[in-house]
Amino acid sequence: MSRSLLVLFFLLSTACALSAAEKAPDSNRVSFRVTANAEVDSDLLVVRLFVQHQARQQAQAANQVNKDMSWGLAEIAKHSVVKAQTLDYRTNPVYDKRKITAWQTRQSLRMESADHEALSALLGVLQQRLGVESVAYEVSTAVRETVEKELIHTAIERFRTRAASVTAAFQRSHYNLVNINIGTAGGQPPGVVYSGRAMAMKAEVAAPTLDAGQQTLSVSINGTIELASQ
Repeated sequence: MSRSLLVLFFLLSTACALSAAEKAPDSNRVSFRVTANAEVDSDLLVVRLFVQHQARQQAQAANQVNKDMSWGLAEIAKHSVVKAQTLDYRTNPVYDKRKITAWQTRQSLRMESADHEALSALLGVLQQRLGVESVAYEVSTAVRETVEKELIHTAIERFRTRAASVTAAFQRSHYNLVNINIGTAGGQPPGVVYSGRAMAMKAEVAAPTLDAGQQTLSVSINGTIELASQ
């Protein structure tokens, strides 16, 4: 065999060995997952309402929506504990046999408050001229951040305890952390849903009966450790 062929064979053998070593799984690595959960009171009530009108003329439908929404915002302004934000505004044609016969205009409104009684009572008033699209309880950002901070510490301690337990079970002296991922979940389940057309009423609508309840916040840690060689 010529000298050049021997060199080529050696290089190919070395490359194959290195490739196999790189692809070979590391038998000293262990992956596992731990979680930490907490039941938290739903402290924020969120309501989404809408105004919708249909008329032969586009301007007529828009004017009626604008009037009802302005009235609703004026009522909300009387309650400093309630935050409000207008959302999507759209106008769509209504067809009959491929011809436009009317126009439908709709606008949505989002309200939120930590004062559940005040918002529930206000909701009864607003239903005179606005429709209720959804009602949901959520965990506020401030409460969520506080609870998740505590849960992260708890989850990390559980991860370290599990890692130490695994290391001892395999009779290794120590471990090294390879990677770790922290995830959070919970706090925004589907709310109590209402739907219907916005209708004017002669008397105020009774405030709906709502129960905030609790929600589960959770933190999970997925990680991999590498055990020290024996």
